[in-house]
Amino acid sequence: MKISAYCKQLGAAVLVLGIAVGCASTPEPEAETCKGISPDVQAAIDEAKSTNQDARAMGADWRGARKLINQAEAAGEDCRDDEAMRLAREAKMMAEESITAYRRLQEEQQQEEMQQEEEKPMTRSYTVSRGDTLWDISGSSVGYNDPYQWPLIYKANQDQIKDADLIYPGQNLTIEAEPSAKQVDMAIQHAKNRGEWELGVAEESDLRYLSNSSGM
Repeated sequence: MKISAYCKQLGAAVLVLGIAVGCASTPEPEAETCKGISPDVQAAIDEAKSTNQDARAMGADWRGARKLINQAEAAGEDCRDDEAMRLAREAKMMAEESITAYRRLQEEQQQEEMQQEEEKPMTRSYTVSRGDTLWDISGSSVGYNDPYQWPLIYKANQDQIKDADLIYPGQNLTIEAEPSAKQVDMAIQHAKNRGEWELGVAEESDLRYLSNSSGM
């Protein structure tokens, strides 16, 4: 082989080798390192925390929301942004639902209390003095200005009045301020048709009156 041809072949081999070595020695790009929670993820987590704090201040926070927030922070630290965003939004939604449910419960309780107050009859009290009778009390201004309505007072105080004809000084009687028309009518009818009485004994007619007027 001629020297010139050999040199050409050698040069070509060297060139190919140099390219191969150059390719082999080219540094690969470094993998991106996780730099912690991204600003967008952190903002979503902060919103979830704020909403849950509002729920906690009301006494309505739920442990599940706090758990999701912790999971969102862990996912954000690992740069699993999609998962972290999903968890943070779910935690916020749970906290919002807890607040809504708590407020609804409070409103229902308030409405129930108001209804009970409205249904509760207005009353006034009277302390028995020596010589008082239910007839006299009912006929006075503290009663109903009508002695025939005394059975109303008897019924309202049946826990301490055993005989409607016998009350004692110092007894504190409850007087319903606004009895219904039906209650008044029943009381008057009983007072006018009570029949004979016996001191110290509960008359049968009085007991029937209490039984018939119960629940009114």
